[in-house]
Amino acid sequence: YATQQGLFKKFGLDVNPVHIEGGSMLTQALVGGSIDIAQNGYTPVASAAIQGADIVFIGGISNKLPYQLVVKTAIRNAQQLKGAKIAISRYGSSTDTAADFALRHLGLRRNEVSVLQLGGAATRMAAAISGQIDGTMEQQPDTAELARHGYHVLVDVTDIAGDYPNTSYATTRAFLKKNPETVKRYFMAMATAIHEYKRNPDLAIKLTAKFLDVKDEANARAAYQAYVNVYPPNLQVSLKGIELVLKEIGIKEPKAAAFKPEQLVDMSVLDGLEREGFFKKLWASR
Repeated sequence: YATQQGLFKKFGLDVNPVHIEGGSMLTQALVGGSIDIAQNGYTPVASAAIQGADIVFIGGISNKLPYQLVVKTAIRNAQQLKGAKIAISRYGSSTDTAADFALRHLGLRRNEVSVLQLGGAATRMAAAISGQIDGTMEQQPDTAELARHGYHVLVDVTDIAGDYPNTSYATTRAFLKKNPETVKRYFMAMATAIHEYKRNPDLAIKLTAKFLDVKDEANARAAYQAYVNVYPPNLQVSLKGIELVLKEIGIKEPKAAAFKPEQLVDMSVLDGLEREGFFKKLWASR
């Protein structure tokens, strides 16, 4: 929405969005300097920080984990899911974490299914539609589209994961120190985009359909309804959510126990915008 409506240019930025499949790969690109700011999963960012990477949370846009375990219609319960092939993007990604939540909810151990890393949503969708897999971890509008191809939602992780967050903004501490004004303008554009996205549903749904190449308006509308109440107005990081992320990571990585959420976060830019009254003024115009 921000890109298509020219909001970055409004705040003096020339932003080039780059799609990188899977949170683990995106984290590597950020740490390696290929990109400046990542809209990335909380889990891969926290995992990298724990391992000593120069990476820090600077904001959040989805402080829930809005994934669904979508499976073939014939699979109706946990017993029937045993031995099934379940697709995620990459190990260590948000889809991987969502799969863990879904399986635990069903009372299944991870080794009772086959979790396959297949890459981005388009690849997973194609594998599902062609019958190569039995289920996949998806978000709207892909969940709605798969429902048209003989699939249904077995577990909605959005509800069962509680405050476990999904999508953050991250950068390197080096980039933030050198470019605080750029980060500030970026967040001003994104907050404005969220404001307008919520205020203009018809336009938002139209642009969502165009961006995601969704042909069915009902699917685009499902995506809008799923996210309109998830996006936070002031882009704040969820410290409570990061605490949950650290506990989840700690199951496999003991190092996580030594970290507190505050150690992984730098809210200086957003706190500055709050003090200046930017968010208050923005939402007063709604």
